[in-house]
Parts: sequence; structure tokens; C-alpha cells
Amino acid sequence: MADNTITDIQAFSSVSDYFKDPHQWTYRCEGAWTMVVSLNKLRTVLRLRKHEKNNSLKQLNDQGKYEQEMLRNLDFAKSVMLPLMRGRYVHLGRAISVPEDFTLAMNEICRESRPEHRLNKEIDEGCHAGVLMPDLCFLPSLPQAASTEENYIYAMKTMNSTFSVEIKPKCGFLPTSPFIDPTRSIKYSVCSYCMLQKTKVKEGKHIRESSYCPLDLFSGEPRRVMYALKCLVSDPQNNFRVFCDGTGMFSEELAQRAIQKGSACCSQNYFEITLQEMKVFTESATAPGHKCGDGITTECQKSGDMDGVTTEGQREDGVTKESDIHGDSVTREYHNCCGVGPLTQIFLEILLRILISDSKTNQIHQNQVSMSSTDTVCKKSKFCDCNNGIQSQLNCLQFGNGGVLQQLLSVQKLDDNDVEGIYPLYKNVINHFECNPGLRNSLGVDGPYTLPLWKTVASSLESNSSKTPDNIWLLNADLNDPNNLYDAVVKICKFAVASTAKDCSLMVAFQKTLNKETRLLTVEMACGDTYHYNIDLVDLDPKEFDRVGKYFKDTVKTVEIFLEQE
Repeated sequence: MADNTITDIQAFSSVSDYFKDPHQWTYRCEGAWTMVVSLNKLRTVLRLRKHEKNNSLKQLNDQGKYEQEMLRNLDFAKSVMLPLMRGRYVHLGRAISVPEDFTLAMNEICRESRPEHRLNKEIDEGCHAGVLMPDLCFLPSLPQAASTEENYIYAMKTMNSTFSVEIKPKCGFLPTSPFIDPTRSIKYSVCSYCMLQKTKVKEGKHIRESSYCPLDLFSGEPRRVMYALKCLVSDPQNNFRVFCDGTGMFSEELAQRAIQKGSACCSQNYFEITLQEMKVFTESATAPGHKCGDGITTECQKSGDMDGVTTEGQREDGVTKESDIHGDSVTREYHNCCGVGPLTQIFLEILLRILISDSKTNQIHQNQVSMSSTDTVCKKSKFCDCNNGIQSQLNCLQFGNGGVLQQLLSVQKLDDNDVEGIYPLYKNVINHFECNPGLRNSLGVDGPYTLPLWKTVASSLESNSSKTPDNIWLLNADLNDPNNLYDAVVKICKFAVASTAKDCSLMVAFQKTLNKETRLLTVEMACGDTYHYNIDLVDLDPKEFDRVGKYFKDTVKTVEIFLEQE
């Protein structure tokens, strides 16, 4: 915890110099309660707290609480997620003081770049701290480099753009818990992400259901993983973003803006046009323009199933009224695009080969959970309908038994009882806490994450980790027995950690190189091109112990809406 205390601004003198000129910083991205701004000159990003507009009094009172929460989050990443990911993929940030006039200026600077649906909140000008991290849109500094100058010289020698992809994978497995209510047995065959799509469309968050299924991405089968990546391009939502040298070049917002302006017919078309205009991969592709269905033709495309992509709201004649999407009276033709273009195909193959290389570079022990097998397929995935024609050359590729997807799936599977098994246990524990004031704090349920409880959770994937009793036994156990209480709390904490792993993001950065740098990870393409790459996880904040109740209500609602509309 000591490493994460609020650092005096002078310790980051090079960064603090740029606080004096906020225009050196640019908007990068944001979530519900945080915004990230970047300083490209130092390849650094700063994560700042947001608050609701016109509620400054409440936020002023919450300032101390937020700074404690920020330090707790850093402690969680270091003490829990880093060990669970076997010391890889988790880059620890540092707390830094931020001057008030800087946050005030950043609200003005970022406003034009922000998504419209996020404008109800802004950076909290009363919060004087943020989290500083290296910019994961770039390759890391060279390990054991003699100086920052050596890194700078190496970067200048390549002069190639660095691409980075942010993927929010979501939950990669189907539950097997015996505690799921029979009326919700659909959860055994349809994954939570695919089920939730109907809720998101019904509530107007998205205009159509996504074709992406997380089980395909986590499958460990190259053709399924490629199919998942194509689906992410087709329906990026908030699960897929692409940056070039730190600047956003593809996202749901950018694609929809281009479609509305008439400069692209769909998100696949927009991504292909963007790559074409950047003149990348052109030496490897001969088809300069986008045509609906360009690239690999699948059997389901031939039969008119559009690569398995479901386009909710499109009429049979292929014409969608813009009023159906944007609420006005304009009518515009939208293409029923069936696939990705040739440049996009190359881009996704680089990404696929990086994930395969990573799975072989970072092996894990044989006792870890395996990737989803081919017979573990979500019933909403269209992969099985489309797999006959998807790049037969991918058959020669094979994932290893490690890597970021494998390890992340292992952490997700710490939820081995589903929320329906955890919820009754959680209610019993909360009732016990209410009858025994102070017990919750003494156990350290809400941190700090260096306490024995969290050390037990952080070592859950070790081979010698002890198994805790089944929930059925714990529900009837006497929680006045410290051992029984400890086992129950560990189960709930493991569920919370699994929830973080289901909601984090994967950052993959890569750059073409002519001269291999042995201190950086490298992948070679079939055509002979070589790329340096790096993989990290972000958005690793802990999920509150008390969110179990919300998760239970959400799963009940999600299943109800899914069954109503199915």
C-alpha cells in the first residue's frame, strides 16, 4: 500500500511541467465514472474522476472518500489481480496530485471529443488526484534500457505507426452451477453477454443485437477467435476500439458518425476505408475498395445469412429508414454488409497471431482451466453456421496452453457457483455482519487487500490452494464458527474478483519492425512481416462486496427479457 500513497507532484516533475499547458493533453476515452486523458509526448495517460454536473457540494464532501477509493483500487490491482494473472499483463498505476486549474481546463478541451451520451458528467474539478500510467496504446519502454534516450532513439528508428486494440471480452464461459433456478435454465446454453443484448436493444442503448459472442473469443480455436474478431468489427458497441499512435481511429461512435454522414455504409466499411486512407497493409492487399462481402466468403454468406450477423431493425428489402435508427424522417439505404474488407482481414490476422504467440510465450500449469472447447458453444453464436468457409489456412494455427485469454478465463471461473448460488450465501453473511458490528472491518472485506482474506483469494489458482465447502453446506453452517464464516466470505470475494475479470479490458499494441529488438515480444506473419507487440489489462478496479444483490436482480431481469423476446 505504501507504494500507492498520493505522490508529491514534484516526483513527476516532467509530467507536472505539462500540467501548466493543458493543451498538450488530449481526450482518450472514458467510462461511467472516470475519464482518461493522454500526453503523447511522454506516452503517459492520466485517469481522472468524473462527477454529475450541478452536484458540486456532494462531490466536495466525497473528495476524501474518492482519494481513499483510488488508493484502494491501486492496492487491489497490485495485491490481488497481479498475483492471479501470474505477475503478467497488469501494469500498476501511481497516484499523483493534480492542480485544480488543470482539471477545469481539461473539461473544456475534451468536450468536443466526448460521446454525447456521456456529457451528463464531467471531470470533478474538486478532486485533486488522479492515476498516472504509461500509455498502453504504445509499446512499453525497452526493458533494461540504459536511458529514456535509448527508447526515444529506437522509436525514431522504426518510424512505423503503432496500432493498439482495446477489447472488452466479457464473460467467456457458460455456468455449470447447480444453484441456477430451473426457470432460468437457459443460462446453461446462452451466455450472459448474448442474453443481455436483447435488454440493451429494448432499452435503446444499441440499435441492434451484437453478433459477437465471448465464448468464441475464449475458445482457443483460431477460426472461432477470428470469427469473434470479425463480429467485433461488425458490432463494436463498447467492446472494441482501435487507436493509431494514441489517436482513436475506430469505435462505435466514430463508425456511427460516418454512417450518418453517408461516408460509410456500415462499421466494416468504415474500418476498411480508414485503413485504406492511412495506406497501411496496402502492399499485402490488392483490392483497394470495400464491397459488401469482400474477403473470405462463408457458406452462410452464400445462403444469405450475412456471416451470421443479425441486423435487428433492417427490413427485408435491405433499406432501413434512418428514422428507425436516429429518430428523424430521413430515409437512407444501408448495405447488408456480409464481411470485412482485405485490409481489415490483414489487421485482424495480425491480432489473431499475436494472441496465439502470447498463448505459447506465457504458458501456465496444466492444472489450470482449459479454454472453451469446440463443443462449448453459446446457442446464440452463429459460428457453427458459418465456419465451413472461414480461412482454411487458419487450420494450421494452434493456440498454446497459456496467455492472457487463458489466464483471464481462469480468474473469471473463480465464479463457480453463479450469482444465484452466491446471493443466498451473501444474504446470510450480511445478516451475520449486522448482528456483529465491527466483524466486517476486522475481516477486511472492503480492503485493504494485503490482509489474509485477500491473500487467500489472490492465491486461489495455486495448485495447493485449499478447497472451500459447497454452498449448500455453508448455507446451513453456523457462521459464529470463524472457519465457516471465513469460507463463506472467501467465496463471495472470489465472486467479486471474477466479476472484475469479466468486465476488464484487454489492450494489444503492435508495431511493424524491420529490425527485431530482442527485448520486445515479436510475432512473424506468414508473408514475412514482423511485428513487436505488447499485451496489458486495464479497468481492474474491484467490484464492491455488496454488488451481489444488484447482480442477482440484473440476471433475473436479463433472463426474463430474453425469454419474452426469444
